[in-house]
Amino acid sequence: MPEDYGHLAEELRAGRPVATPTRGSSMEPLLYEGKTVAVVVPLSGPLRRGDVALYRRDSGLFVLHRVVSVRGGGYLLRGDNCYYQEPVRPGQMLGVLAEVVRNGKTIRVTDGRYRCYTAFWLASYPVRAFFHRFPLKKWPYYFAHLPTLLHKKFTQHRNHS
Repeated sequence: MPEDYGHLAEELRAGRPVATPTRGSSMEPLLYEGKTVAVVVPLSGPLRRGDVALYRRDSGLFVLHRVVSVRGGGYLLRGDNCYYQEPVRPGQMLGVLAEVVRNGKTIRVTDGRYRCYTAFWLASYPVRAFFHRFPLKKWPYYFAHLPTLLHKKFTQHRNHS
């Protein structure tokens, strides 16, 4: 979401929901730039794992990412298409996603299909992260060099013991 969306914070603080087109690819496949409108409502309590929160980074940039962990003093958030987590303080939070409008269809976060998507996306992160780090197209290289890599690892281990 672009930095020039300062009016979002004002509307949310006034207790009004906002509908805004999304930008960027960090929340694909849920949100697509130019094809999706996010409806964000003001916070009504603490966020939970799986919520998609609108927050403002210290740089001023507005971001819409998923809560992956609730920690004592804040949250860890990550875009659905990202492989890093970002710590966010409660004071940075502005609102929470209530619905997505795409191709004229409204998807509410209370919808069973959306909740299944969220559960699957959170649970599949370790597998997705593995294949991101070790893409299938590189597996022939890994397998061809595996004996050498293992030999180096175990030789180093023995030399340091």
